[in-house]
Formats: sequence, C-alpha cells, structure tokens
Amino acid sequence: MKRNWHLSITLVCIVLGILLATSFNTQQRNREALNTLRKQDLIKTVRELEKSKAKLEIEIKDQRAQIARYEELAAKNQGILSTYTKELDKVKMAAGLVQEKGPGIIVTLADNPQYPKDDPNPNNYIIHDYDIRIVVNSLWGGGAKAISVNDQRLISTSAIRCAGTFILINSTRLSSPYTIKAIGDPEKLENALNEDINSRRFMNEIANFYGLKKSVTRSPSLVIKGYNGGLLVDKAKVVEGGD
Repeated sequence: MKRNWHLSITLVCIVLGILLATSFNTQQRNREALNTLRKQDLIKTVRELEKSKAKLEIEIKDQRAQIARYEELAAKNQGILSTYTKELDKVKMAAGLVQEKGPGIIVTLADNPQYPKDDPNPNNYIIHDYDIRIVVNSLWGGGAKAISVNDQRLISTSAIRCAGTFILINSTRLSSPYTIKAIGDPEKLENALNEDINSRRFMNEIANFYGLKKSVTRSPSLVIKGYNGGLLVDKAKVVEGGD
C-alpha cells in the first residue's frame, strides 16, 4: 500500500514538470513573437521618419534659396532707393526746400527814420524792392548757396516786389528793417557786393546820400530755413510774341 502511494506522487510530479516546461516554452515563443513585431514596427517608424527628414531637408534647402533670392532682390531695390533718395535730397537742396547751414554774411538795410520833411520825394529815404533785388543779385553772383530776406527763403519762383508800403516776398509782407542772410564764402560774398556796380553804388553812394541804414557782417554759422510755401504756378501764362 505504501509503495503505490510513492508511485502516485512520482507520476504527479512528472506530469506537473511537463506542464510547467510546456507553459514556459509557450511564453517564451510568445515573447519572441512580440519582440519581433515591435522591432518591425520600430524599423518601419524609423524609415518613415528618415523619409520625412529627407523631405524636410529638401524643403529647407528650397526655402533658403528663395530667401537668398529675396535678399538679393531687396539689396538691389535698396540700392536703387538709396540712389533715388540721394538724388531727391540734391534736388530739394537746389530748390531751397531744405534747411541750409554754413558761414556767410548778413546784410541789414533800413529806412532813414529822420528824412527831411521838406524833401518833395520822401521815397528816396526808404528801402525799395529794387534795392533789395540789387543786393540779392550781387550775392547770388558771389556764389551764395542760400539767401533769405527776413527769414523768407528765396527760391526760383520767389519775387521781390513792392506792395504799397511793404515789400512782398513769397506772398509775405515785409517791412523795414530788412535782414538779408546769405550762406557762402563770406569773403567772396562781401567782395561781390563791392564788385557789382549796382550794389556798390547803392551801398556806398545812394544809401549814404539819403541816410539809409546799412550794415554788412560776417558770420561763421548761419541757418536759413527751407522754403515751406507752395511750388505750383497756376497764375502765370505765356505772353504772346514773347521770347
């Protein structure tokens, strides 16, 4: 009886070992199968990422080439713009539309406040528009870069003319005293006043004879503002038969 019991125990252990071995082998095969699938998935994912990376690299290269073309075009446009801006600044300066600084002279003219009452022609004792034109023309001839009269910048369309008891410049009424500023070489400008026969006669003879106030001073630094009025000429018309 005791022998049969041992035999049974032995058989149970053998069967149990076979079952455990079979179960272990099955799990091992399943694990290997899972690892194989995961590996294949990873390889597929890596290959897809590599393709995407290559595609992105091509796109980046194209974009950089496009940026380079835009930069080259912008540089060309900037060069053209810079050229136009410089030319525009020169035109504005020549037209008197921008402020001018530099050495020059100041000519001050004023009426005689104590003219003789018995003189039948009191107009001889006041500054006229043609007196200012004489001085201004001499200064232009002396190489003036910019001229103003009582802060009215003279440009190509400026007229100096009489308007009753005033002198009209740039549609602005001016009265004595008249301060004429001219920027340029002070020595050349002053010499121009003496060399021009009309300005010399006015400054040295007429002004002294009628007691008109006058002075000429040099300045190392003058400032003349740019012309800020309109430039359109809508009242002028061609004179028939004129040159």
